[in-house]
Amino acid sequence: MTTQTDTNTEQGLETGLSETTLNLVALGAAIGANAERAFRAHQARLTELGVSKEDMIEAVNMALRVKGDPHSILMALAQSTLTDGNGGGCCGGACACEEEGKEKGDCGDDCDCR
Repeated sequence: MTTQTDTNTEQGLETGLSETTLNLVALGAAIGANAERAFRAHQARLTELGVSKEDMIEAVNMALRVKGDPHSILMALAQSTLTDGNGGGCCGGACACEEEGKEKGDCGDDCDCR
């Protein structure tokens, strides 16, 4: 019987992490790197390992939160430096919440138009 440690060693991985954990990390890294082939490969391996879609979604959501923070910071910088502080939203363009009949900034926490 092959143990998880034996499997990791056979693959050249000298770590205390399980193959499942390593593939969940790689799935998130693929999201961060916009690497579609890597995402598909690690998703397929995780499916073979019996990992639930919910667990994979949790890894993807964590990667998106990590990836999204720098985006939000840069959008705020662009807005503050390019719109002369006039509250133009979304770097001076139209705001999605305005299209829905709401006030600018009512989109929620994930909208950069405030």
